[in-house]
Amino acid sequence: MAEEITRLQDPIDAIYLIHKALRAEADRAEKVVSELEIGGSLQSFKLVFNSWATALVFHSEQEDRYITHTLTNSHQPGQIETENPELSKGANGLGIDVKAAIVAQEEELHRELLEGVQDVLDVLNEEIGKTSIIRRTKQHLHMQVISLRMAQQDHLETEEALVLPVIRERLSELEQLEVVKGLLTDDVAENPRWVIEWVSRALSPGEQKLLADFEARFNESSASNS
Repeated sequence: MAEEITRLQDPIDAIYLIHKALRAEADRAEKVVSELEIGGSLQSFKLVFNSWATALVFHSEQEDRYITHTLTNSHQPGQIETENPELSKGANGLGIDVKAAIVAQEEELHRELLEGVQDVLDVLNEEIGKTSIIRRTKQHLHMQVISLRMAQQDHLETEEALVLPVIRERLSELEQLEVVKGLLTDDVAENPRWVIEWVSRALSPGEQKLLADFEARFNESSASNS
């Protein structure tokens, strides 16, 4: 069972709740694909995977919009060196600005995530029209789901270790709230709160309260600025 999140010190830490939901979806997808029966239907896996893929793609796009953009435009070269000494050491050894290295790594991880989603979709598309699962399909799907789960884990761990400390250091509380709002709401969807509702389903009652408190905070902040 995933560790309970009991406290979020800075507004940007709300991203840990999103990460917990993404990890839960990956666990669920791997469990469902491993339990598929030869000769059975893919429908149960499709429903789980569609939920995971939709949230993962949205999260990646919003991170590009709100986090990668912030990293690209908010820092001068070298400012991240003391905050991330290991990355700084490796990057400086190659003559690379640390900020640029983090941004490039984020972009590469996002690319790998989207490719992983497409790899699973390609397998599913190959099976359109077939009435039952064959062993090769199950094995192929299982392999692609594990690969996508690993790529997601690499991304989330990198973000937690390298990106969030920079956001905490460089963005004010109000700016962090705006980032969190961007990650948790879909302003072009019929239901802009679908991300909040999706995240909430993976949380404990205490974590759901943390999420609700953050929603109230960024809504209050938006109202006061309008």
